[in-house]
Amino acid sequence: MFVLHVAVRTIAPPPMHPQTFVVIPFEKRFTMSQRIASAVALLMLVSVAGCGQVHRSIAPEADIAGEGAVTNAATLAKLDLADAALDSDDDDDRPGWHARATAINGPTTITRPGDYRLASNLQIASGDGIVIKANRVRLWLGDYRLRGPGNKQGRAITIDGAEDVKIRGGKIERFGIGVAAIGSSDCSIKGVSIRGGDETADPANGNPPQIGILLVNSSENRISRNHLHDVNLGIFVRGGGSYENVIRRNEVVAGDHGLLGICYNPAMGEGPAGPRKDRVTYNTLNRFNTGIQTSAQSERNLFRNNSISYFTAAYEDLNGSNIFERNRTRQITP
Repeated sequence: MFVLHVAVRTIAPPPMHPQTFVVIPFEKRFTMSQRIASAVALLMLVSVAGCGQVHRSIAPEADIAGEGAVTNAATLAKLDLADAALDSDDDDDRPGWHARATAINGPTTITRPGDYRLASNLQIASGDGIVIKANRVRLWLGDYRLRGPGNKQGRAITIDGAEDVKIRGGKIERFGIGVAAIGSSDCSIKGVSIRGGDETADPANGNPPQIGILLVNSSENRISRNHLHDVNLGIFVRGGGSYENVIRRNEVVAGDHGLLGICYNPAMGEGPAGPRKDRVTYNTLNRFNTGIQTSAQSERNLFRNNSISYFTAAYEDLNGSNIFERNRTRQITP
């Protein structure tokens, strides 16, 4: 069962200002179900726990002094420099290594460390495209296209319980989930283009959303410089086992059916605990109903220097310990 509590309340548009936040209680409930087949014939049921109602409204540019929250300007500057260094951390970005990598020509489950590359455009008729279950894997998609079955089905790339996996480049189209990291850590997803079909998400009738990048109980990962278009949910982080991820300089643009640009929620069947201590900076979120939403127990996450163009709410913080600062926000007219 896929349950998403989304808030919609009609209000008069606020004045257009680059640093204005609008916080709106969520009341409308969406219920969805989705079965996603894996390459090894296992089925994964994805669930989004309810976000509930707003616990705390945040004034524009307020510093939240929650336990462990980052508020010191010098500390933030150091984190910015560290995160910028991560943008160019890649010896694997040097040309040449992928020419010697193992070629992938069809749906594949990777179970051994090493270098792999997509060798041609690949059409996936059903289920998953590439599943990674080994540590220390580098996957180069290059300029090739990984195209799914459409109708928001399947996962293009899944990192399943692995560490130190790097995914670079390529174009992903027409999957239910573009890239998923499940129980994985110290992984890097960079420079991937993910495009959905801009299909409607009709929760009341069991029509699930399309997700660009999904992290579930995954920690210390780096999600940077990816381009996500025409998806219902952009970047989705779930579970108390998700922490200290860096989500930086991604472009996330909805079509006509965008729900949430970035969402923080519990994981299925694990209680209300949400992600914590992530750094979400310099992302562009455009044309979603709500730019960012954090659930009631998603705590001490930093959302800074993001550009958010939204229809209903720039962000919803349902916990109160998350920090939203120096974000540029703009309400747009449907």
